[in-house]
Amino acid sequence: MDVSPLAGAEERKVRAARRFGLIGLLITTGWLFIVPMSMTWNGWPSAGYTVALVALFVVALALHVWRIRELTKSLGHRAPVWFMIAATAIGLAVSLVALAGGPVGFVWAIVSGVLLGDIVGGLRARWIAAWVLSSAAVVFCAGYLITLQTVDAARSPAVPYVIAGLAAFMVGSMWTLDVERLWWLKAVTDLDDSRRAAAELATARERLRLADDLHDILGHALEVVAFKSELASRLQGTDPDRACAEMEEVQRVARESLTEVRALVRDTRSTDLVTELAGARAVLGSAGVDLVVRGEPASVGPTARNVLGRVLREAMTNVLRHAAPSHCTIEIDVTDGKARLRVVNDGALPGHGAELGTGLAALGRYLDEHAGRLDAGPGPDGTFRLDAVLPGAAR
Repeated sequence: MDVSPLAGAEERKVRAARRFGLIGLLITTGWLFIVPMSMTWNGWPSAGYTVALVALFVVALALHVWRIRELTKSLGHRAPVWFMIAATAIGLAVSLVALAGGPVGFVWAIVSGVLLGDIVGGLRARWIAAWVLSSAAVVFCAGYLITLQTVDAARSPAVPYVIAGLAAFMVGSMWTLDVERLWWLKAVTDLDDSRRAAAELATARERLRLADDLHDILGHALEVVAFKSELASRLQGTDPDRACAEMEEVQRVARESLTEVRALVRDTRSTDLVTELAGARAVLGSAGVDLVVRGEPASVGPTARNVLGRVLREAMTNVLRHAAPSHCTIEIDVTDGKARLRVVNDGALPGHGAELGTGLAALGRYLDEHAGRLDAGPGPDGTFRLDAVLPGAAR
């Protein structure tokens, strides 16, 4: 199969990637706790601002944790409208209240940036850009106006711009911590899911191939066994020796089919065109069908001989099952590196060929896998033709 299920080292890599993605989300959450810890070093604002900031921080943390839990359950989904409204209000309030509480309040904009990441997660790129730019602009403008009231702008005219700019920078950049971790986690999860889906598809294709091969082996063998058994039964009274020979041929076909089934299980089965052509001569000769062979199978390369051998086997199965032929022609030709096998028989039963049967449909898929082409259908005067072309098949 082309793709195998994850196992061993690959499975450990996926688990490690998921683990690091979750660790990244925890680190993002940890950034939220750095904000109140930094205030212990820089000093807290007055009691009223401190109470308001703590309350807003608790609500912001609860919103962030809720959003992360929802995203890890269903990665890539947009936030609900109520969350977007609540997170926007809390995020803006945290930045502005902190700036009103003191010059170092711009640090609290980290909380607003993380909430912004929760809001834009799952949105299209243009909406993310709109949210980020508008949020940074609002924080900068409102923060500048508030900072003018908390610092002496006359002595340091640039300070309000710097503080408001730092707050806007926090909001405009910290959201990437959240979104980047979620994007990474989603990418790993999607990759894992796609590989598993590919493995399941490959398994289904392998089962279909096995079913086609079993149909090829057993369908042909049972058709030959049924035909030769019936022939031996008819010859038993008039020609016992030939009847005995036909039954011995039945035993040989049954043993060969059993060997091929075992080889199929070991994936070592081959259907050489030379061997199948000899089998076609024997089977059609026993049925009294006049067989004409044109071309030399030895001119076909080994890989193509195996592919066309299967085609010839299915063709012979159809001749015995769906026709009462008196004449059959097999043509083998190699031209410009392309091998062609053409089988034409008369005596096609009415209605046969209106739709491709199971065997021919499987044969068409088999040739498609080898970049070949199969054409089959009824011809004039009750004939049926099967035409297979395989590129790159010259010896």
